[in-house]
Amino acid sequence: MDTRDKILNAAQDFAQTRGFNAFSYADVADVVKIRKASIHYHFPTKADLEVALVERYRARFAAELDEIWLKNTSSTARLQAFAALYLQTMKADHLCLCGMMASDVVALPDAVQPPLRGFFEDQLQWLEALLEAGVHAKEIVCARPKLQASALLSGLQGAMIVARATRSEQFLRATLDVHLQMISIPI
Repeated sequence: MDTRDKILNAAQDFAQTRGFNAFSYADVADVVKIRKASIHYHFPTKADLEVALVERYRARFAAELDEIWLKNTSSTARLQAFAALYLQTMKADHLCLCGMMASDVVALPDAVQPPLRGFFEDQLQWLEALLEAGVHAKEIVCARPKLQASALLSGLQGAMIVARATRSEQFLRATLDVHLQMISIPI
């Protein structure tokens, strides 16, 4: 792993556990065991670091979504695998990087706004496609896939925050269960 990746990994860990504004280059330098000047070489400003983090996180999450689509054949299995990404993040005592950054959206540099917005748009489009495919396959009932996708994404993001604050994953699981019940076809 090169120095740039080590810097990004440390910064992402801090951002997902503390928030982006709650750590400094000195914190990252301590973890990576380099001088702050080395961080500035790769990321001259904290805004540069933030953009790189969001772009990398977005790309990795998109790859996870592609893998979920390919590995699972039913819409409910895909939806459960999607929710599992959130559960894994929470179990690691982290929050979604972009969810953490979105809470500070008004304070973010302009350059961070497009990839952050894109992260959420990617998920909404993927979820809408999943729901539409499920309706077409008669696996689920969903009259308004776009609205349901928005509700699910918002619910999971919010449930992660409550689950972390209460140290209980029940909120995340309950959110998923409610959404699955709303769209499941009764047997």
